[in-house]
Amino acid sequence: MDRLGSEELQTVLVLDGGVSAPTGGLVNGSNVRLIALDFSPRGTETPTEWGGRLGFEPSELAVVTTDARSVDSFDAEMIQQVRSPADLTGIGVEATKLLDTWGEETAATPCVVLDSLTVLFQYAQLQPLYQFLHALTTRIANVGGYGIAFLDPMTQDQQTVRSIASLFDATAERTDGDDWQIRPR
Repeated sequence: MDRLGSEELQTVLVLDGGVSAPTGGLVNGSNVRLIALDFSPRGTETPTEWGGRLGFEPSELAVVTTDARSVDSFDAEMIQQVRSPADLTGIGVEATKLLDTWGEETAATPCVVLDSLTVLFQYAQLQPLYQFLHALTTRIANVGGYGIAFLDPMTQDQQTVRSIASLFDATAERTDGDDWQIRPR
């Protein structure tokens, strides 16, 4: 399986309605700081829970979520809240602050996980979401980080999925059971 962390693959769009990423892990290295843009109702709240979902346990966790979620439920070094998942500008500002802070330090690599695009599509149309993701993936690349975003492809038409996928270095799709296919762009 291809992994993130090579020059070619820094960002991946996970196309699956489930909650996990490919079990082999997408990120190389053990010293990864996770920036979770977490808008999913299921809430992955600790580094250990993220480790179970992503195949690596982050060394540190920062969360950007809505003010409807209790900050007490997260086991994270930093928690930033925005008014709503519709506040793409606020989400982008908070993610950029965290990337700037953690991207400057060479000892650890920042990894942004967006959980999930399926939720954001309930609050935003394709064009503003595309612009938000373009800015975010560009910023991730500029700091040498990783990016993983989740989207249930059954919730959008194929043209929308292709448009969003064009912003990522690869897509990951579950084929049979626990098998995954990673397709570089």
